[in-house]
Amino acid sequence: MSITPYVWLLIPLGALLAIILGGVLITRQQKKIGTRASALAGRPTVNGFQQAAGESREDFVRRHQNRSGVVANGATLVDLYDRVRRLEERITAVESDQDRQGDGSA
Repeated sequence: MSITPYVWLLIPLGALLAIILGGVLITRQQKKIGTRASALAGRPTVNGFQQAAGESREDFVRRHQNRSGVVANGATLVDLYDRVRRLEERITAVESDQDRQGDGSA
């Protein structure tokens, strides 16, 4: 019995093992680099598409508005958030005008 056939079987097995281990090592390194880069940028570190702690739903939608499939109707939600913000500013302006008018006549 010769050793040669066993050597030929070990070559593909070794290549497969190298590919798998290489992929695992590269994935781990990318996770480390991504966490460091987001921490340096001052952004909260969030894995995937999770909402960060202390992040409002509006901020989450705005952060993911350009990613397809992440936020349903993202542009519509952002547009609604903008409309609500403008309405709140108008209400605040009207209330402050009423307060000034009420203070001036007294």
